[in-house]
Amino acid sequence: MSAAISLFVFGAVTAALSLQLPLGALRMPGTGFFPLALGLALMALAAGHGIQLYLARPRAPAREAPAAPTAPKGDGATRRVVLFVAGVIAAVALLQPLGYVVSSLLLMLVLLQILGLRPWYALVSIALVSAAASYVVFVRWLQIPLPSGWLF
Repeated sequence: MSAAISLFVFGAVTAALSLQLPLGALRMPGTGFFPLALGLALMALAAGHGIQLYLARPRAPAREAPAAPTAPKGDGATRRVVLFVAGVIAAVALLQPLGYVVSSLLLMLVLLQILGLRPWYALVSIALVSAAASYVVFVRWLQIPLPSGWLF
């Protein structure tokens, strides 16, 4: 449940910070439009996941005394969420010095590694393709000016 709450808070912060940027219109979105949409989508998905976890929790029978509390059995979800957020923060910090392409490539490498993708060549190839595809879509096709670094 803490992972759902953490993701909801991260989405809320993203949405709130995006409101400081110009939103534009649906036909001509500003720089704050996509972060706002992603923040709201993350909040909705996290809320849905939290509700799903709440409804699926085991319930004690009414006649029996509740069992003694035990240590939570973590599956590493909270750790992965914290690592994801740290990876995004690091990518944002590296955006200006390294540029969009390199920072997005590194972000994808980190996120895929956190998810446990194996083997290494699949991890590298997916990160390369996603960084190149996002560069083509945002910079070439949509003509959104993104920070350029020493590579692009």
